[in-house]
Amino acid sequence: MDQYRLINRTQPYPFESLRGFLMRCAGANHYRSHQEILQYALGASSTNPQVEQTEIPRLAIYTRNSVNELSQLSGISRQVPRKGREWKILGEWLSKSTFLKLRHAPICPRCLQEQPFLQGAWHLAFNTACWKHRCQLIDRCPQCKRQLALSRRQPEYCECGFDLRKSDSLPAEAEQLLIARIIVNRSDGPLNLDSACIPANQVENLARLSLDGLCHSLWFLGHHLLGNFPLSKGSGLRKLDDRETREMIAAVCWLLSDWPSRLNQALSRQIALNSKWSGDNATMRLLGPIQRYYESHIGSCDFRFISSPYEAFVRQLVKQARIKTRPSRLDSPQLELDLS
Repeated sequence: MDQYRLINRTQPYPFESLRGFLMRCAGANHYRSHQEILQYALGASSTNPQVEQTEIPRLAIYTRNSVNELSQLSGISRQVPRKGREWKILGEWLSKSTFLKLRHAPICPRCLQEQPFLQGAWHLAFNTACWKHRCQLIDRCPQCKRQLALSRRQPEYCECGFDLRKSDSLPAEAEQLLIARIIVNRSDGPLNLDSACIPANQVENLARLSLDGLCHSLWFLGHHLLGNFPLSKGSGLRKLDDRETREMIAAVCWLLSDWPSRLNQALSRQIALNSKWSGDNATMRLLGPIQRYYESHIGSCDFRFISSPYEAFVRQLVKQARIKTRPSRLDSPQLELDLS
């Protein structure tokens, strides 16, 4: 395959979106779309948005770049045994497609004015603002009103031909800017811990997490503890629209602004809304979806600022309700309840 390469080499930007990079490659080499590059280099189908980590060496040869240059791009995927698919964003691996925008991604018009390329951070569902320009990201074309698909030909133009650099954007809320700043701290540090939204120690707690851990924390705090959802339907993750994402971010910041007092308020509210106490093991099913998500994603020592007060509350809950637990589990560092 070495004889088949692009004529003109395109230099990748640090932490650029892989899709955006391929758009620029296609434009520099007069391809109709970046999907043609994937078809010629990898034999990829036109409906497959995934580029596997194992395919990066072949793609690097075809685009006249090194493997290291392409490996740092955002949007690469891999299959992990017993864990499922993961996606690389800003140099880290994320475990849930719910946390990502894989076919559509918003943009900051002012960033595109400065440099017309797609930032990898724009793939993240919880990244709703540009911390640098203090504005909300836009995910629809002002002219045709369609979502900004990653299948378009150029990063700075919509499929309808509108120049996205001319788009107007709204000022971002403080909570949006805080989460956006924590996210891009991986590529644009250092992080200023001063925030009007939550105390500095909580900003530091969030910033210490991995990118995947940050997303799981936001989902656990915003959806499971404060979201308006029926507990009986389980803890399945679903895609949120922009409004729901902004509301979730605001809810998390409200919760952490007076932590852990508001944790107790949130859990007590969920219990009061969903049932009455009966004093037996069935009572703990009230926290079933919350507890299951907690045990799956939040229970490790990395989340100690969440797990310590949460476990203290549940222990108190168990004691007050006289719920029977398995004796062998009560002595463990992490409380595990009998939810059977």
